[in-house]
Amino acid sequence: MTDTLLQNLINGALTGCIYALIALGLSLIFGVMNVVNFAHGDFVMLSMYLTFWIGLWAGADAVFTPLLTFPALFLIGVLAYYALIDRTLRQKYVTQIAVTVGLMTFLRALTQLVWKAQPRALPYSIIQGNIQVGPYTILASRLVSAVVSVLAIAGVYLFLSRTWAGRAIRAASDDLDAASLLGVPYRQTYALAFGLGSALTAIAGGLLMTFQQVDPTMGVRFGLLSWCVLAMAGLGSIPGLLISGIIVGAAEAVGMSLWDPRARSLIVYLLFILVLWLRPRGLFGRK
Repeated sequence: MTDTLLQNLINGALTGCIYALIALGLSLIFGVMNVVNFAHGDFVMLSMYLTFWIGLWAGADAVFTPLLTFPALFLIGVLAYYALIDRTLRQKYVTQIAVTVGLMTFLRALTQLVWKAQPRALPYSIIQGNIQVGPYTILASRLVSAVVSVLAIAGVYLFLSRTWAGRAIRAASDDLDAASLLGVPYRQTYALAFGLGSALTAIAGGLLMTFQQVDPTMGVRFGLLSWCVLAMAGLGSIPGLLISGIIVGAAEAVGMSLWDPRARSLIVYLLFILVLWLRPRGLFGRK
Protein backbone atom coordinates (compact mmCIF):
# COMPACT_ATOMS: atom_id res chain seq x y z
CA MET A 1 0.00 0.00 0.00
CA THR A 2 2.82 2.42 0.89
CA ASP A 3 4.70 1.76 -2.35
CA THR A 4 1.52 2.24 -4.36
CA LEU A 5 0.76 5.50 -2.57
CA LEU A 6 4.26 6.85 -3.14
CA GLN A 7 4.17 5.78 -6.77
CA ASN A 8 0.89 7.62 -7.33
CA LEU A 9 2.17 10.65 -5.42
CA ILE A 10 5.14 10.88 -7.79
CA ASN A 11 2.89 10.69 -10.85
CA GLY A 12 0.43 13.12 -9.29
CA ALA A 13 3.10 15.69 -8.44
CA LEU A 14 4.48 15.55 -11.99
CA THR A 15 1.00 15.99 -13.46
CA GLY A 16 0.41 18.84 -11.01
CA CYS A 17 3.11 20.85 -12.79
CA ILE A 18 0.91 20.80 -15.91
CA TYR A 19 -2.07 21.90 -13.80
CA ALA A 20 0.03 24.83 -12.57
CA LEU A 21 0.81 25.82 -16.17
CA ILE A 22 -2.90 25.78 -17.04
CA ALA A 23 -3.72 27.81 -13.93
CA LEU A 24 -1.02 30.35 -14.82
CA GLY A 25 -2.92 31.21 -17.99
CA LEU A 26 -6.11 31.60 -15.99
CA SER A 27 -4.27 33.76 -13.43
CA LEU A 28 -3.12 36.13 -16.16
CA ILE A 29 -6.68 36.61 -17.40
CA PHE A 30 -8.43 36.87 -14.05
CA GLY A 31 -5.67 38.73 -12.26
CA VAL A 32 -5.31 41.41 -14.94
CA MET A 33 -8.89 41.89 -16.17
CA ASN A 34 -10.89 40.46 -13.27
CA VAL A 35 -12.80 38.36 -15.81
CA VAL A 36 -14.02 34.92 -14.74
CA ASN A 37 -13.18 32.89 -17.84
CA PHE A 38 -15.29 29.74 -17.70
CA ALA A 39 -13.99 28.78 -21.14
CA HIS A 40 -10.37 28.38 -20.02
CA GLY A 41 -10.62 24.60 -19.57
CA ASP A 42 -12.14 24.32 -23.04
CA PHE A 43 -9.15 26.13 -24.51
CA VAL A 44 -7.09 23.27 -23.05
CA MET A 45 -9.46 20.79 -24.66
CA LEU A 46 -9.27 22.64 -27.99
CA SER A 47 -5.46 22.64 -27.89
CA MET A 48 -5.48 18.89 -27.24
CA TYR A 49 -7.70 18.34 -30.27
CA LEU A 50 -5.45 20.54 -32.40
CA THR A 51 -2.48 18.51 -31.15
CA PHE A 52 -4.30 15.33 -32.18
CA TRP A 53 -5.10 16.74 -35.62
CA ILE A 54 -1.54 17.94 -36.27
CA GLY A 55 -0.10 14.68 -35.00
CA LEU A 56 -2.47 12.63 -37.17
CA TRP A 57 -2.22 14.52 -40.44
CA ALA A 58 1.27 16.01 -40.27
CA GLY A 59 2.95 13.18 -38.38
CA ALA A 60 4.32 15.57 -35.75
CA ASP A 61 5.01 14.35 -32.24
CA ALA A 62 2.69 15.80 -29.61
CA VAL A 63 5.57 17.29 -27.64
CA PHE A 64 6.51 19.49 -30.64
CA THR A 65 3.01 20.60 -31.66
CA PRO A 66 3.03 23.71 -29.38
CA LEU A 67 5.34 25.25 -31.98
CA LEU A 68 2.18 25.49 -34.11
CA THR A 69 -0.62 25.49 -31.57
CA PHE A 70 0.89 28.20 -29.34
CA PRO A 71 0.61 30.98 -31.96
CA ALA A 72 -2.77 29.57 -33.06
CA LEU A 73 -4.20 29.70 -29.52
CA PHE A 74 -2.67 33.13 -28.99
CA LEU A 75 -4.45 34.41 -32.08
CA ILE A 76 -7.72 32.76 -31.03
CA GLY A 77 -7.39 34.33 -27.59
CA VAL A 78 -6.76 37.82 -28.99
CA LEU A 79 -9.71 37.50 -31.37
CA ALA A 80 -11.94 36.27 -28.53
CA TYR A 81 -10.89 39.24 -26.43
CA TYR A 82 -11.67 41.86 -29.07
CA ALA A 83 -14.85 40.15 -30.26
CA LEU A 84 -16.35 39.26 -26.87
CA ILE A 85 -14.47 40.23 -23.73
CA ASP A 86 -13.62 43.84 -24.57
CA ARG A 87 -17.30 44.59 -25.13
CA THR A 88 -18.27 43.34 -21.67
CA LEU A 89 -15.56 44.85 -19.43
CA ARG A 90 -17.79 47.76 -18.46
CA GLN A 91 -20.95 45.67 -18.31
CA LYS A 92 -22.46 43.96 -15.30
CA TYR A 93 -20.52 41.03 -13.89
CA VAL A 94 -23.26 38.58 -14.89
CA THR A 95 -22.80 39.65 -18.52
CA GLN A 96 -19.13 38.69 -18.43
CA ILE A 97 -20.03 35.31 -16.95
CA ALA A 98 -22.68 34.72 -19.63
CA VAL A 99 -20.22 35.57 -22.41
CA THR A 100 -17.50 33.20 -21.19
CA VAL A 101 -20.06 30.44 -20.59
CA GLY A 102 -21.28 30.99 -24.14
CA LEU A 103 -17.71 30.77 -25.41
CA MET A 104 -17.26 27.54 -23.45
CA THR A 105 -20.41 26.05 -25.00
CA PHE A 106 -19.35 27.16 -28.48
CA LEU A 107 -15.90 25.58 -28.22
CA ARG A 108 -17.41 22.34 -26.94
CA ALA A 109 -19.96 22.22 -29.75
CA LEU A 110 -17.28 23.06 -32.32
CA THR A 111 -15.02 20.19 -31.26
CA GLN A 112 -17.96 17.77 -31.28
CA LEU A 113 -18.86 18.89 -34.78
CA VAL A 114 -15.32 18.56 -36.14
CA TRP A 115 -13.96 15.55 -34.21
CA LYS A 116 -17.18 13.84 -33.00
CA ALA A 117 -17.74 12.76 -29.41
CA GLN A 118 -15.52 9.68 -29.17
CA PRO A 119 -12.20 10.00 -27.31
CA ARG A 120 -9.12 10.68 -29.41
CA ALA A 121 -5.50 9.81 -28.68
CA LEU A 122 -2.17 9.73 -30.45
CA PRO A 123 -0.61 6.28 -30.73
CA TYR A 124 3.00 7.20 -30.01
CA SER A 125 5.28 9.86 -28.55
CA ILE A 126 9.07 9.99 -28.49
CA ILE A 127 8.99 10.62 -24.74
CA GLN A 128 7.17 7.40 -23.94
CA GLY A 129 8.99 4.93 -21.72
CA ASN A 130 9.84 4.33 -18.07
CA ILE A 131 12.63 5.34 -15.73
CA GLN A 132 13.20 2.97 -12.84
CA VAL A 133 14.29 4.55 -9.56
CA GLY A 134 14.51 1.83 -6.95
CA PRO A 135 11.04 0.29 -6.53
CA TYR A 136 9.35 3.22 -8.25
CA THR A 137 8.64 3.73 -11.95
CA ILE A 138 8.66 7.25 -13.34
CA LEU A 139 6.89 7.66 -16.66
CA ALA A 140 9.16 9.55 -19.04
CA SER A 141 6.17 11.39 -20.52
CA ARG A 142 5.14 12.71 -17.09
CA LEU A 143 8.70 13.68 -16.18
CA VAL A 144 9.38 15.53 -19.44
CA SER A 145 5.97 17.20 -19.26
CA ALA A 146 6.70 18.41 -15.72
CA VAL A 147 10.11 19.78 -16.73
CA VAL A 148 8.70 21.58 -19.78
CA SER A 149 5.85 23.00 -17.67
CA VAL A 150 8.27 24.36 -15.06
CA LEU A 151 10.44 25.90 -17.80
CA ALA A 152 7.37 27.49 -19.41
CA ILE A 153 6.27 28.91 -16.04
CA ALA A 154 9.78 30.27 -15.49
CA GLY A 155 9.71 31.80 -18.98
CA VAL A 156 6.43 33.60 -18.23
CA TYR A 157 7.87 34.83 -14.92
CA LEU A 158 10.88 36.30 -16.74
CA PHE A 159 8.60 37.81 -19.39
CA LEU A 160 6.47 39.52 -16.74
CA SER A 161 9.44 40.81 -14.76
CA ARG A 162 12.02 41.67 -17.45
CA THR A 163 10.09 43.03 -20.47
CA TRP A 164 8.15 46.26 -20.96
CA ALA A 165 5.05 44.36 -22.08
CA GLY A 166 5.24 42.08 -19.05
CA ARG A 167 5.63 45.01 -16.67
CA ALA A 168 2.67 46.70 -18.40
CA ILE A 169 0.55 43.62 -17.66
CA ARG A 170 1.61 43.69 -14.00
CA ALA A 171 0.95 47.42 -13.77
CA ALA A 172 -2.52 47.05 -15.27
CA SER A 173 -3.22 44.28 -12.78
CA ASP A 174 -2.17 46.40 -9.79
CA ASP A 175 -3.73 49.76 -10.75
CA LEU A 176 -5.20 50.28 -14.22
CA ASP A 177 -5.81 54.03 -13.76
CA ALA A 178 -2.22 54.71 -12.69
CA ALA A 179 -0.87 52.48 -15.48
CA SER A 180 -2.97 54.36 -18.06
CA LEU A 181 -1.62 57.70 -16.84
CA LEU A 182 1.89 56.35 -17.40
CA GLY A 183 1.10 55.48 -21.02
CA VAL A 184 0.08 51.83 -20.79
CA PRO A 185 -2.52 51.11 -23.53
CA TYR A 186 -5.01 49.05 -21.57
CA ARG A 187 -6.86 47.45 -24.49
CA GLN A 188 -3.67 46.14 -26.12
CA THR A 189 -2.37 45.05 -22.72
CA TYR A 190 -5.58 43.20 -21.95
CA ALA A 191 -5.52 41.56 -25.38
CA LEU A 192 -1.92 40.45 -24.79
CA ALA A 193 -2.81 39.02 -21.39
CA PHE A 194 -5.83 37.14 -22.72
CA GLY A 195 -3.89 35.87 -25.74
CA LEU A 196 -0.94 34.72 -23.65
CA GLY A 197 -3.21 33.08 -21.08
CA SER A 198 -4.98 31.18 -23.86
CA ALA A 199 -1.72 30.29 -25.60
CA LEU A 200 -0.28 28.66 -22.49
CA THR A 201 -3.01 26.03 -22.81
CA ALA A 202 -1.38 24.99 -26.09
CA ILE A 203 1.77 23.89 -24.25
CA ALA A 204 -0.29 22.07 -21.63
CA GLY A 205 -2.46 20.43 -24.29
CA GLY A 206 0.52 19.13 -26.24
CA LEU A 207 2.09 17.70 -23.09
CA LEU A 208 -1.15 16.07 -21.93
CA MET A 209 -1.61 14.34 -25.28
CA THR A 210 1.68 12.47 -24.79
CA PHE A 211 0.06 10.25 -22.15
CA GLN A 212 -3.73 10.58 -22.29
CA GLN A 213 -6.70 10.98 -24.59
CA VAL A 214 -9.12 13.84 -25.14
CA ASP A 215 -12.89 14.12 -25.46
CA PRO A 216 -15.24 17.16 -25.62
CA THR A 217 -16.10 16.99 -21.90
CA MET A 218 -12.52 17.38 -20.65
CA GLY A 219 -12.81 21.15 -20.61
CA VAL A 220 -14.97 20.96 -17.50
CA ARG A 221 -12.36 18.96 -15.59
CA PHE A 222 -9.41 21.16 -16.51
CA GLY A 223 -11.42 24.31 -15.95
CA LEU A 224 -12.39 23.31 -12.42
CA LEU A 225 -8.89 22.07 -11.60
CA SER A 226 -7.31 25.31 -12.80
CA TRP A 227 -9.69 27.34 -10.63
CA CYS A 228 -8.83 25.12 -7.66
CA VAL A 229 -5.09 25.68 -8.20
CA LEU A 230 -5.57 29.43 -8.63
CA ALA A 231 -7.80 29.78 -5.57
CA MET A 232 -5.46 27.72 -3.41
CA ALA A 233 -2.39 29.69 -4.52
CA GLY A 234 -3.99 33.14 -4.54
CA LEU A 235 -3.25 35.93 -6.99
CA GLY A 236 0.20 37.39 -7.49
CA SER A 237 2.49 34.43 -6.81
CA ILE A 238 3.78 32.38 -9.74
CA PRO A 239 5.87 30.05 -7.51
CA GLY A 240 2.76 29.63 -5.38
CA LEU A 241 0.86 28.42 -8.45
CA LEU A 242 3.47 25.75 -9.04
CA ILE A 243 3.33 24.56 -5.43
CA SER A 244 -0.48 24.56 -5.47
CA GLY A 245 -0.52 22.62 -8.74
CA ILE A 246 1.71 19.96 -7.21
CA ILE A 247 -0.56 19.84 -4.14
CA VAL A 248 -3.63 19.33 -6.35
CA GLY A 249 -1.91 16.60 -8.37
CA ALA A 250 -0.79 14.87 -5.18
CA ALA A 251 -4.31 15.16 -3.71
CA GLU A 252 -5.70 13.39 -6.76
CA ALA A 253 -3.12 10.64 -6.25
CA VAL A 254 -4.11 10.23 -2.60
CA GLY A 255 -7.76 9.86 -3.59
CA MET A 256 -6.88 7.20 -6.15
CA SER A 257 -4.67 5.25 -3.75
CA LEU A 258 -6.62 5.37 -0.51
CA TRP A 259 -10.17 5.46 -1.77
CA ASP A 260 -11.86 5.00 -5.13
CA PRO A 261 -10.20 6.19 -8.37
CA ARG A 262 -13.58 7.56 -9.45
CA ALA A 263 -13.56 9.88 -6.42
CA ARG A 264 -10.10 11.34 -6.99
CA SER A 265 -11.50 14.84 -7.53
CA LEU A 266 -13.37 14.72 -4.21
CA ILE A 267 -10.12 15.04 -2.22
CA VAL A 268 -9.11 18.02 -4.36
CA TYR A 269 -12.35 19.90 -3.82
CA LEU A 270 -12.41 19.15 -0.09
CA LEU A 271 -8.88 20.54 0.17
CA PHE A 272 -9.96 23.52 -1.95
CA ILE A 273 -12.86 24.30 0.41
CA LEU A 274 -10.61 23.92 3.47
CA VAL A 275 -8.02 26.37 2.10
CA LEU A 276 -10.67 28.95 1.19
CA TRP A 277 -12.18 28.61 4.66
CA LEU A 278 -8.89 29.09 6.52
CA ARG A 279 -7.14 31.46 4.05
CA PRO A 280 -9.60 33.19 1.70
CA ARG A 281 -6.74 34.91 -0.16
CA GLY A 282 -5.04 31.60 -0.83
CA LEU A 283 -1.83 30.14 0.52
CA PHE A 284 0.48 32.57 -1.28
CA GLY A 285 -1.81 35.35 -2.52
CA ARG A 286 -0.87 38.98 -2.16
CA LYS A 287 -4.30 40.40 -3.01
